[in-house]
Amino acid sequence: MTTTPTTTWANSDLRRKINHFVLRWQARLEGNGPDRAIPWILAGLLFLGLGGLSLARYRSLDLGEQFAAWMQGIWLVGEGKEPFVTLTQRDLFDGQLSLIMWPIAQIATIVPAGPLLLILQSLALALGVVPLWRIARGVLELGVETALVLGLAYGFQPQLHNLNLSEFHPEALAVPAFLWAYLFSQHRQWIRFGFAIAFALSTRSDLGLVVIGVGALLAVEGRTRAGRVTAALGAIWAALALGVFRSDLAGGEFVYGDAFVAYGNGPVSILWGMVTNPIQVLGDFFAEENYRKLVLLFAPWLFLPVLRLRFQLPLVIFGTFGFLAAIPPGEFGNPQQDVAALAFLPIAAAFALRAIGRRSVRRVFVNGRLLGGVLFASMAFFLFASGSSLYNEPWTWGIRSSNDLDVIAAVETIQPEDSVAALERALPLLAERDLLIRFPEGLEIYKPAEPLFGADVILIDESDDAWTTLGRVTFDQVIEAKGYRVQNRFGSVLVYRAETAE
Repeated sequence: MTTTPTTTWANSDLRRKINHFVLRWQARLEGNGPDRAIPWILAGLLFLGLGGLSLARYRSLDLGEQFAAWMQGIWLVGEGKEPFVTLTQRDLFDGQLSLIMWPIAQIATIVPAGPLLLILQSLALALGVVPLWRIARGVLELGVETALVLGLAYGFQPQLHNLNLSEFHPEALAVPAFLWAYLFSQHRQWIRFGFAIAFALSTRSDLGLVVIGVGALLAVEGRTRAGRVTAALGAIWAALALGVFRSDLAGGEFVYGDAFVAYGNGPVSILWGMVTNPIQVLGDFFAEENYRKLVLLFAPWLFLPVLRLRFQLPLVIFGTFGFLAAIPPGEFGNPQQDVAALAFLPIAAAFALRAIGRRSVRRVFVNGRLLGGVLFASMAFFLFASGSSLYNEPWTWGIRSSNDLDVIAAVETIQPEDSVAALERALPLLAERDLLIRFPEGLEIYKPAEPLFGADVILIDESDDAWTTLGRVTFDQVIEAKGYRVQNRFGSVLVYRAETAE
């Protein structure tokens, strides 16, 4: 009796055809031309996505006071005026000492400031794909499919998208700088490495804490002299940041008491409070929200970065301050604290994949199932935790409601020389002026001494849910007593002008 052999998937013609097709395309993509072009194509596509989403939020008036503050600051610099931002009541360069804002301000004199800031931020985050690809291909000799998965996983990082959507943070520009810096260090291109580190420090002064960790990483990898120099420069810059520039320690407010009230009220007392209260430090560090952030950062990479712990060195000091600081979360949390993680966790994952992979004559190839797991995890967490998730219907962003159009029409009636107190959604449209105040929605009582009543123009939305009954009554009383009158009405949006302002 003869038996017919059973055809399984392992020896089927379909699988052989698929394997042949994959190998043929893999050989084509391994060439020098595709190797140079693919990372730029990925970066371009990621830039289109990130830039389009951030500009859509800008168009639909979803950005507010923080974004308007940066716009007002660079406008003042471009006009040659003292960069005192009335929205924050401090100099543009106080706290973070973001020196990069000076050249940006010069560019903003010839192009619109709002779109410029958003495009620069999206472009910087997207360009991180290029050095990551070159690390994977040139330094680690990974196969093109592994580099492609790393590039896609980088673009799907939830915190990358949340950073892109959370208005504007100059430290976002440091993400590709750290990636380029590590690439240059691997090729011992120390001058280029120095320029990349200097650029990163120019975005935010307390990133010197990250640079200390970068120096430690280089030392652990055997580049001892370069590591010592880098760590020393980072320590000097961090000391200047904390002691002289009074940096804001991981994205908190300028006043130390707001973020570190539990430990002290100055750099020395804060550090002393941490040293003398280790139990409290541990409790704050392992708080539930911090644990969730760690999962959000590591899980999209299938926790592969844990296999290369040395790459956590740049994250330790800066991340510790971020975890301990009592910083009120924004709409998308505090992704500005994760700039170091966004750069070094992908590098750590790349090194981990090389250790797991199988070396051939020229390349290291990684099991396709593992690469599929990384890609699946990155996409799953993108959908779960990213502000750009499909569940948030980003295709609806950028659509202006009738109320948005009323706000825009009201803004167009205000003169550039007017001092203005306005509702938060209108602030970016009014940022280019000497005096701009956010209208404080939701006060129980509006008093004549409020700074807003010193503005030439007051712009409100009487349909705002934040109004209280007593608040609206007292607002109307003060408005009348101060001599304001309704100059224009657009739907529920009112423009009040002081009689003396005409």
